[in-house]
Amino acid sequence: MVSWRDKVIFLLILLPALLSFMPARAAETLSLSEAIEMAEKKSFGVESSAYDSAAAMYNYRAARSMRYPSLALAARSSYVDNVPEIGFAPGSTMELGTEDIYQADFTLSLPLYTGGRISSQIKINSENLRAGTFALEAERLKSAYDSRRAYLHVLLAEAGVLAAEASLERVDIIRRDVHSLYDSGLADSIDILETELAHEKTQLAVDEKRTSAANSMINLALILALPPDTELKLTEKITPPRGEISKTDESVQIDRAELKMLDSRIRAADYLSRLNSAEYFPTVSGFAGYSYGKPNRDFFNADWEDYWVAGLTLNWSLNLGGKTSHNINSVKQTAKSTRMLRNDTERALVIRAETSVENIKLAYRTVVTSKREFDIAGQKYRLADNKQKSGLLTVNRLLEIEAELTAAEQQYRASIINYYLARTEYLYAVGSEQIYGGL
Repeated sequence: MVSWRDKVIFLLILLPALLSFMPARAAETLSLSEAIEMAEKKSFGVESSAYDSAAAMYNYRAARSMRYPSLALAARSSYVDNVPEIGFAPGSTMELGTEDIYQADFTLSLPLYTGGRISSQIKINSENLRAGTFALEAERLKSAYDSRRAYLHVLLAEAGVLAAEASLERVDIIRRDVHSLYDSGLADSIDILETELAHEKTQLAVDEKRTSAANSMINLALILALPPDTELKLTEKITPPRGEISKTDESVQIDRAELKMLDSRIRAADYLSRLNSAEYFPTVSGFAGYSYGKPNRDFFNADWEDYWVAGLTLNWSLNLGGKTSHNINSVKQTAKSTRMLRNDTERALVIRAETSVENIKLAYRTVVTSKREFDIAGQKYRLADNKQKSGLLTVNRLLEIEAELTAAEQQYRASIINYYLARTEYLYAVGSEQIYGGL
């Protein structure tokens, strides 16, 4: 008989084999444009704006439907226990109607003149529909901006990891060489301790860079609405920029959806002022009706009767307390406030765009300079490495030169990503469609 301990041991032996057959989580391979598209599809802000835009569309359709006739149906049924009677002779009476009352009225009405109420309502909702469309576009732009920055920050963190790992590899080579020299009697214990200390510091720097990259990856996964532990493989090719971008030297042209949305809000406020002004004018509507019931026009019998009616209705109501004028002035002030907000927003966007232009120029110069520094640091390290192997340079000085090379490499890799981050700021500030594409 197999004991429970044998069963546990058997399961512990079998568990690694079972785990090896379990399917691993597939890595998500994403280019920059694919990440932007995925983030947009999963964005709550974009989805919410899409619903708002759809609501504005239905409001616009409802406003247009006010031009069409409306049909009203009214029906009632009742019972009275005492019907009026008329006496003609002693013992002779006649009831006016019947105890059972049934009545159905169908009325078709059509607005003929409203003083501009309907047209103003349509124009207001038309502008609200445009504003909703621009709000959706603004949310799409923001989603692209956020996902693009998150994607580039992951690449920036990964570039730091690569530079730190390259440094660790160089320090490890130095450490092995020093151990060989120590075994040959050409190095002392201080050199050994120096290389061990440098190796520990470099290993810690690698761990810090990997942690930073993991955090950036989690942030990107959350923006893409993926589980935090999703393995992402970014395929965008990062290449150094080639020359200054001439487009940024031209005058900045702002094409942000927020400005178009505010323009629509301003026009909607103007139309709302016209709608309030229409309260000074009457409304005229035509109507046609059909009535069927018992008793109907003839109250002297209980027969079912019907009739047709047609005519015009005039409605003119004026508020003597100045309500209409106050409403008009209120809407005008709101329109002025929206214009000021629009001007302030445009000014802020222009400043942001102009600033990003200067940042792009600085970022490009930083790439060029850091590339030269990296090349010089690489040449310096190779010369120092040869001198140290020949006994002409101390290990401590070689480690210092290696640290300079690591810093130059990290700065160069980071400068390239920072250039594209600065360009992302420019694309977002001017509202360029290029923000949805790759680098």
